[in-house]
Amino acid sequence: MTLLDQSLCLLDGISPEAEIRLRRKGVLSCRQLASEAELHLSPAHAARVRASFAEMDKAESLGLADWFVNHLPAGHRVRALMQFMPDASFYDIETDGMSQSSQITCISVLRAGRLETFVQGRNLEGFLEAWACSKILAGFNSKRFDTPAVCRRFGLTRIPAQVDLMDEARHYGCRGGLKSIEKTAGFSRTARQCLDGRNAIHLWCEYKHSGSEEALNALVEYNRDDVRSLLHLAKHLARLSLDNTGIRFYWPDALGSLK
Repeated sequence: MTLLDQSLCLLDGISPEAEIRLRRKGVLSCRQLASEAELHLSPAHAARVRASFAEMDKAESLGLADWFVNHLPAGHRVRALMQFMPDASFYDIETDGMSQSSQITCISVLRAGRLETFVQGRNLEGFLEAWACSKILAGFNSKRFDTPAVCRRFGLTRIPAQVDLMDEARHYGCRGGLKSIEKTAGFSRTARQCLDGRNAIHLWCEYKHSGSEEALNALVEYNRDDVRSLLHLAKHLARLSLDNTGIRFYWPDALGSLK
């Protein structure tokens, strides 16, 4: 039984709190709830649950990741990310400024156990392959910043399902930037890693004006550190999502070991 099969809150009208109550009563899968709906729910609610299960069953057979992302409640969308991990990409971009007209300088992507970085003027177009192969994108503030910037830069209109870890973290009261939130997830950076977005802009400017490979390497490592942090944050949020549900926590190994 997959994680999503066990996620009763995928079904119409079943809140995360109701999921916990139903699982404690022995209802352990969406299929079981659909077949026993009248035993636990009103007739009208039972009909809604059966109809949404039929949709879910079809979406799962077709591998429609966006259906699951769109039907999971806030704070629990990371479950879809876990389910579709082999086809998921954790990604982060850097830009040469803070405005909407700023240009992308580099993009780091963690996909299928491989962490790659694409740099303006070198191989930035290589990111399109990662985009095309991804069923789910995971980022931080990515719905408002990273994804719109990528769509503008490459003229893209097809957007994979998205799990914005900033929104998911806010559900649990975690606010602020990635570096402040990640501390609650038990992941802290070294002094070398503690740069910020403005440092990233300055490093790019230094590279462009002087050709400093040292500056570019520092920028790339900062960008890659952000992506590594996304993985730690997603794992932390997954634990919170499954807390008290009785669903066994596991973390997919499809990403392999990070280097």
